[in-house]
Amino acid sequence: MTLIAQISDTHIRQPGELIEGKIDTFEYLVTCIDRINALPQRPDIVIASGDLADSGAASEYRRLKSQLDRLNMPYTVMPGNHDTRAGLREVFGNLPALPVVSGGYLQYTIELPVLRVICLDTLDEGKEGGWLCIERLDWLRSQLASSHNPVMIFLHHPPFDCGIPGMDQIRLGNPDALAEALKIHKQVIGLACGHVHRGVFTQWAGIPACICPSPAHQIHLDTRPDSPLAWTLEPGGFLLHYLNGHTLTSHVVNGPAPIETIYD
Repeated sequence: MTLIAQISDTHIRQPGELIEGKIDTFEYLVTCIDRINALPQRPDIVIASGDLADSGAASEYRRLKSQLDRLNMPYTVMPGNHDTRAGLREVFGNLPALPVVSGGYLQYTIELPVLRVICLDTLDEGKEGGWLCIERLDWLRSQLASSHNPVMIFLHHPPFDCGIPGMDQIRLGNPDALAEALKIHKQVIGLACGHVHRGVFTQWAGIPACICPSPAHQIHLDTRPDSPLAWTLEPGGFLLHYLNGHTLTSHVVNGPAPIETIYD
């Protein structure tokens, strides 16, 4: 059995800097870390799937790291459109949290006992939407070809529509190229994303796919074609991915650690 906790879209800023003048993302992250540490069974790893800082400044990543270092299990980081590769490298580049040896894209594999995790870099610098160039796709093909274990793929930008028009306009820009790279590799059991600030589940390219909520603010669920992009303070959370054999099950975990009451 394998357990992976996924957090995403933490959008950490400097002390006193609030998103929209109201949202203290750091305090929400503190609650999220406490919740992960309180899980009855410790995850094998925590994957932070992008938009970790709000501006991509190294000072924001240092503040993020102060909380990630409280985790009782290993963690790893990957970029989203709010991140900068330079900032991530400066703070995490010499640590197991960012297992990329030299320059270039921040994508890598993690070998768990019965699972290969592939983390993709979909950052298209200067743009809100994501992209996977030929170099990144070729790297993905090589990692898939060399894996005999089940594979789970993490990337920040979803390759599918979620139904919220403002977010669908800035998803992965070339999903067909990713689908083509995956189609002959039946060992891919799941694909997990961030970016949308909501828990979303679907089937894409024949693969179970999901989106992780943010620990802080969520994107308002409004599927009208002309709906404005808006945020809400619905309960934030993270995903807990449970692999048993070749079966992947993902749970949405919200809020602070609960008080459990055993049934009589």
